[in-house]
Amino acid sequence: MSFLRRRSGRRPARLDPPADGATGFHCSVCGGWHRELPQAFHIAGPDAWSRKLWRVKGCELSSDMCVIRDEEFFVRGLVRVPVAGLDEPFQWGLWVSVARDDLVQMAEAWETPGRESMPAAQGQLANNLPVFDEPTLGLHVLVHTQPVGERPHIELVEDGHPLTAEQRNGTSHEAFVARVARLLHAS
Repeated sequence: MSFLRRRSGRRPARLDPPADGATGFHCSVCGGWHRELPQAFHIAGPDAWSRKLWRVKGCELSSDMCVIRDEEFFVRGLVRVPVAGLDEPFQWGLWVSVARDDLVQMAEAWETPGRESMPAAQGQLANNLPVFDEPTLGLHVLVHTQPVGERPHIELVEDGHPLTAEQRNGTSHEAFVARVARLLHAS
């Protein structure tokens, strides 16, 4: 299909900057000072993708869409999580498994103004985030196409998962910093 082109630490995270006024956070994993608090984390491909698939017929991976063996279809989008004290939400750049017809429709409308009026597509998260104790792989979602130039919005619809709760209700700054610390040091 060619339409595509832990560790746990002992120290708690501290939010106060050093005396020189630098911004950032003390890491609960390594104990060091990180000068920047990431505002996004993006995964390069769905968990089902591997380097060996580059040479396999019917397999393609772009920065926005992925097809595996002309049987599995994925689109990349954003899960936004509001964080107390931050002006902008943290963004998880994740992949969603969608139906073939939905991916074809998204690809055909990719550069079309007004594409955000398309109905949401149903899908499942195609990445597991190791910073959550419960698996994220396979969580049910809706994919909302956004205006041209913006990644799709991923809305988690499966109740009972911490990521769903964080997307809907936001998270405290302290919990966010602890999650970022784990993310920065995930192996």
